[in-house]
Amino acid sequence: MATVLQEENRLIEARALSAQEFLHGFRAEECERILERLNSRTTAEIKRDLDIRQAAAARLADQPDRRSGRDRRSGRDRRGSAEQSLPPGEERRTGGERRSGRDRRFRPAA
Repeated sequence: MATVLQEENRLIEARALSAQEFLHGFRAEECERILERLNSRTTAEIKRDLDIRQAAAARLADQPDRRSGRDRRSGRDRRGSAEQSLPPGEERRTGGERRSGRDRRFRPAA
């Protein structure tokens, strides 16, 4: 959405912030003003927001999935099944075998 906003007007500064960044990155008065504007939007602002969201969704739909294709590290196809993602000769652990660390080393004899 930030990209769509910046394409409309190069003077607009838009970026996504976490709540932490928002609360600690701005003065209290700025935060209060921004939250007040977000909580009391006009009909025109709501329509503009929906238009921007639709434009952003259309832009994302045109881009290929970033996670499809081969994995950078392993070189294997990410879209394959779980068995294909395991290294050759290894099986997926199930049940009690899924433990790790000390629990797995001192497994009681069955």
